[in-house]
Amino acid sequence: MDKKSPRVLIAGAGIGGLTAALSLLKKGVDCDVYEQAPELKEIGAGLWVSPNGARVLFALGLEEEMRSVNLEAEDRVVRLWNTGQSWSVYNRQDPAGANHTLFMLLRAELHRILAEAVLRIKPDAIHLNHKVESFEQDAHGVTLKFADGTSVTGDALVGADGLHSKVRQAAFGPAPGRFMGAIAWRGLVPMERLPAHHQRPVASTWVGPTAHVTSYPVRKGAGLYMSFSGQADTNVWQEESWSQVGSISECLQDFAGWHEDIVDLVKNAETLFKWGLFVRETLPSWTLDRVTLLGDACHTMVPYLGQGVNMAIEDGHVLARCIAANPERPAAALVQYENARRERAANTVRRSAAMQSTFHNPALARPETAEPYVNKQWHPDMVKERYDWLFTYDATAVPV
Repeated sequence: MDKKSPRVLIAGAGIGGLTAALSLLKKGVDCDVYEQAPELKEIGAGLWVSPNGARVLFALGLEEEMRSVNLEAEDRVVRLWNTGQSWSVYNRQDPAGANHTLFMLLRAELHRILAEAVLRIKPDAIHLNHKVESFEQDAHGVTLKFADGTSVTGDALVGADGLHSKVRQAAFGPAPGRFMGAIAWRGLVPMERLPAHHQRPVASTWVGPTAHVTSYPVRKGAGLYMSFSGQADTNVWQEESWSQVGSISECLQDFAGWHEDIVDLVKNAETLFKWGLFVRETLPSWTLDRVTLLGDACHTMVPYLGQGVNMAIEDGHVLARCIAANPERPAAALVQYENARRERAANTVRRSAAMQSTFHNPALARPETAEPYVNKQWHPDMVKERYDWLFTYDATAVPV
């Protein structure tokens, strides 16, 4: 094998794994992606790509395709759970602040765009029906082993295989999830089922005393849908699965007393999914010689800053930069990648968790305390402090 042209194995064809693959291929580094699913698709509803994530995707040549499926946000608002009172928090008029533009996309559309971009460069880069079991490594390379008894060998292995990462388990042992005291709901609602005022391209965060909801419109083919996700405090231990179907009546119980706009979303959703919010404890290291992790495999976080997918995108690009800069020493490149990413990821994990008590706060229960609370917590200075450090980060140029 040509030492100047390493081959990178990537476990997991989610958004983080595909971003890593595309970034590597764009830099002339060979890679292959191994996905356990029998077909290439992404479940889930919508997602926000914030400026830090969009900066990477634009650098990878995907701006035009992203804009073709994006509904450009007119505003980003915070709304009160029971009255619907609204506050704009979109800092587009502040020339001194960070760009707060959000791309409101269907998760499946972003996944498709990334997969197609990878396959345009290397048509056989993505291998389906490859369930990872374990790996072995030595001074010469790393071998990824699959459940069917087959294996592949490369110079480095990236575990981009999510919350239940087999690569992480093989490298560092079991990492049980820690329940975060909330159940999450998500759904997609065909826009034609909703009153006309729902159709404005606005990203809304509804806040309440024990729950909150994020909603925004997305494109799905030729149709428009409202994507929503909600988290409600609970002491009941829930499953981690993202694909457990819930009922309308259950969801309405978690949002009893909420504004009619939220009731509209719940009652008209095509399917409602529910899951418990879990995180893994921070690992002492993500990297073991020729093996490393990215995204949820190494830094799970609650979704309260909307940064899970954006962190995976950043990870994938910084990883590729490190490998391309040090192709003859892949193990050293992986350490370089971890050192470049660890502090930012850990800070995002901590700040995301801290937002639960901001979005779910007893002050929001009463009219006389709710408005002052929102005015304080979403004052422009507070919004800048909360988000600008996230949005100004440039994974394409940050020192590595």
